[in-house]
Amino acid sequence: MEEPKIEAIEEIVIAVNDADKAAEYFKDLFGMEFSYGWKIPGQQIRVRSEVIEGTQLQFIQATDPESVVAKFIAAKGEGLNHFAFKVKNLKEMVNRLKEKGVKFIPDKIVEVDLTDKNIPIEGEKGSFIFIHPSSAYGVLIELVEGR
Repeated sequence: MEEPKIEAIEEIVIAVNDADKAAEYFKDLFGMEFSYGWKIPGQQIRVRSEVIEGTQLQFIQATDPESVVAKFIAAKGEGLNHFAFKVKNLKEMVNRLKEKGVKFIPDKIVEVDLTDKNIPIEGEKGSFIFIHPSSAYGVLIELVEGR
């Protein structure tokens, strides 16, 4: 079995009140285009994204005041929401981290029993899981494979 490892930083995600306004601001400051955008209805967010050397910089905006992102901004203000590592052999990485006592947060929309062997969560474009901030010096970290 292949040893699990971090291969790259996949994305840096900033929660904002207005993704278009944030994208325009970064365009003005840095010349970035943020030409990619989409909605994730199940998570009640809109995304604007710029890819820099294979890493996505994303602005996420809540589309519902009861969404996780809206609550995040209400509690902490706009700012870094999370970042994601691209991982090789994610299932084995999750097993290793569980053995070390790392806590996980499944996607809030997908009901997952973390005692189940079917983690990480299988998404449209790959597998993912979030490390709880209490296990990562206060930072929410997403681990992804196959994107």
